Amino acid sequence: MDGVTKLLGVDWGSLIEADHSWIKTCLTIHPENRERKIVARFYSVPFSGLQQEINDLAERIADSIEEYVFDSNQLKEMHDKGVKPFRKAAEFFGDTNPIVDGKYGELMLYALSESVLNTPMITHKITSLTNVNDQVKGGDGIFFGRYNDSLSILIGESKIYQNFSSALESAFDSINRFNSSYSGSALSHEMFIARSNIAKIYNAELLDLMYEAFTPGSEIYKECLKNHPVLIVFEDEYLSEIESLASNKKEAESLYNDWLEGKRNEICSIISDKYNKYPELRGYFLDFFLLPMKSVSNFKKALYKSIHGIDYKEPPKTKEKKTPPKAVKKRAVSKKDSQP
Repeated sequence: MDGVTKLLGVDWGSLIEADHSWIKTCLTIHPENRERKIVARFYSVPFSGLQQEINDLAERIADSIEEYVFDSNQLKEMHDKGVKPFRKAAEFFGDTNPIVDGKYGELMLYALSESVLNTPMITHKITSLTNVNDQVKGGDGIFFGRYNDSLSILIGESKIYQNFSSALESAFDSINRFNSSYSGSALSHEMFIARSNIAKIYNAELLDLMYEAFTPGSEIYKECLKNHPVLIVFEDEYLSEIESLASNKKEAESLYNDWLEGKRNEICSIISDKYNKYPELRGYFLDFFLLPMKSVSNFKKALYKSIHGIDYKEPPKTKEKKTPPKAVKKRAVSKKDSQP
């Protein structure tokens, strides 16, 4: 049996170690759209009364950080030493501004890609970053497994923006730059990082095959599709209007579903138009996870609090020092000038 056949025969879903069952309880799953190589999966935060409350969702996403940062062997080693993995994992997120920090989107994308696509994340963050800036250069998570009945390397992209169009534009631009010929070194770099840091939780034979799958030029690598799961969390002002228009939970849900039916077509049309403007991406499947919210800023701040245990406080604005005006040099008055 050759390597490709062996990898296709692996039950990749069974190799996912984290429990992502919270997705089905903390998110409402709506019908998906499929068009050519684009999948659009729609989610929403369930209504609690007339509000879509985000605190429970933030808590459950935060619970995922141990498995996101460390593999099971690392977690066991820390437990044996009496080290608290959650505290160590929280250090990875650091005391940074949650509004602009992209790691919160990566964390959510990790859970969705593993749970929904059944493709395990094969390099954990604490080992795959050679320095803190590498996350800017590379993808937002590397996943591997069977996608559309083919072996696939999936490189994630996540955006949490106020505006959907801006988020989509940024996502397409990032994916295009990652795959385009003039920055092809990005893909090579990502494959190097991946094969150098594959989690040591697989048996020796599977590790060898996966190492080959992430080695450009190898026979297994040539058989793999390169696809992109994409998370986009965005704001829509109508979600605030629902709170004013609805008089009970059932009515709020009905208003949301009616809104989504119309919004779905608009979103899919925008994605399709954008996809057509990037001909370089026609060789990739794009799998979108789409989550509209009332406030992405509040969502990120809730995630920050769930991870660090305190509210995020914006640093005080420093006043710019005003430079004193240049002194005007007095022109020496000659005797001639002083004469009337």
